[in-house]
Amino acid sequence: MKIYNPIITGFAPDPCICKALDTYYIATSTFEYFPGINIYASKDLANWELICHPLDEVRLLDMRGNCPQSGVWAPDLSYVDGWFYIVYSNMRHVTRGPFKDCQNYIIKSKSIYGPWTDPVYFNSSGFDASIFHDTDGKSYFLNMEWNYSKGGSKQSFTGILLQEMDRVTLEKKSEVKKIFLGSDLGFVEGPHIYKRNEFYYLFCAEGGTGYRHAEVVARSKNIWGPYELHPNTHIIQSNPNILLQKTGHASIVDAGKNGWLMAHLCGRPNHLGKCNLGRETAIQNIIWEKDWPYLVDHSRDAKEYYEIVDDVKIVEKKRIDYDLNGKEFKLDFKTLRQPMTKYQKIIGEEIELVGLQSPLSCHDQNVLLRPQKDKYCAFGCKLNFDSENFLEFAGLTYRYQEGFFYILYQTLDYDENKRVLRLMIMNDFKPDYQEQIKIAVDKEVYLKCEINDDIIHFYYSKDGNQYIQIGGDYDTSFISDESVPGAFTGAHLGIIACDLRNYSKKAYFSKLWYEKLK
Repeated sequence: MKIYNPIITGFAPDPCICKALDTYYIATSTFEYFPGINIYASKDLANWELICHPLDEVRLLDMRGNCPQSGVWAPDLSYVDGWFYIVYSNMRHVTRGPFKDCQNYIIKSKSIYGPWTDPVYFNSSGFDASIFHDTDGKSYFLNMEWNYSKGGSKQSFTGILLQEMDRVTLEKKSEVKKIFLGSDLGFVEGPHIYKRNEFYYLFCAEGGTGYRHAEVVARSKNIWGPYELHPNTHIIQSNPNILLQKTGHASIVDAGKNGWLMAHLCGRPNHLGKCNLGRETAIQNIIWEKDWPYLVDHSRDAKEYYEIVDDVKIVEKKRIDYDLNGKEFKLDFKTLRQPMTKYQKIIGEEIELVGLQSPLSCHDQNVLLRPQKDKYCAFGCKLNFDSENFLEFAGLTYRYQEGFFYILYQTLDYDENKRVLRLMIMNDFKPDYQEQIKIAVDKEVYLKCEINDDIIHFYYSKDGNQYIQIGGDYDTSFISDESVPGAFTGAHLGIIACDLRNYSKKAYFSKLWYEKLK
């Protein structure tokens, strides 16, 4: 049976796949969004369900003040001796200067749902850390090495480091050794080690996160090396002429009767070459020949599907009408950098958001956001907001990060002293307030947007049935990986409340929904 890629759409980068008992799991990056790490599960290798976010407490993850694109990069999920292990980073800086201020931590739990142990700090020498558990009871910690003195260029990626660790106490047990420098493509990162027969296999991402991305493979009979390169150097690499581009950052799993599978990230640009959905997760079938892994057709091009033995019913839900007390709402929506427990409260069928800092803040911005999962989609909500000052505003947002967003919001007009809807556009921190759009409304109003690939439309309604379009065609291209400097996350939809006067004005939202249109 063919399962079509990507299997996890929209904001699902750096997949780490593993198997525990009868279930397969994939962990993906979440960057500055809280709670941290998305974990998806599947028993049939066809339907993947988001089941939990392990980093759901400040004791595990505190990102307040982190710059955009920082936070949790490339978590590693493994299972051995009845324990789940997670390695994750908290990146403090990304695009502002040569430093990363990366802290790598390890946590473990008997259950994928927790509770997780207190994080053990391991090192800060680089990011994309992982653990390899050998069959002799030993465990090893890997990460790429970041050399800040090279100025953040290709030369900053100075190789893969290996260190033995105690899988019980999580303490270091050996000195660090550099085991791999990567290929000529450079940017070596995202290391994972696997053992098959007599060889250790080292998988690493290379080429950066964009259109030169690839996955290099090397092997050695000694875990400490030396490692020899794959005959093709890369098992998968980007090709601008196929559907799945930006391919790389892979991990593999032995799927029994379904053979070996490789999960990797990818991007699907629109006709303008923009990836609004960010990086996504795909799976490939791999085969072994002469103790080397290959894609099934021996090419290095990502396939639009992978195959499994059994016939399975694919479950797809095109529209979600969120129950604010339900599982889907709690899993799909995130805050920025920290839990906003004190400032977000569910009251009956409404969620109360206390207006806090501006949409440019990296500290106390009160939003609830879910990823854009489809190129053609719609998102909406009902807003109940009685603005009493122009410094108070609340509404619907379509954003990439601070400085790159749309907000359809209700506020009190400064000049006319009446409640209005306005559309704020912020492109590269340059505001366009759309002064010509100023619509008088009641305190209760329905808001929605529809995204048609590279175009977004905004609407409002008094009753939730008859919608009136606001303005015309608006561009989505600047809400994409390619338009935001140093960006690799993806677009999000959600709600926001700001009070730039007292940090106290409350906005009430209900009837949140998301729909795939095509």
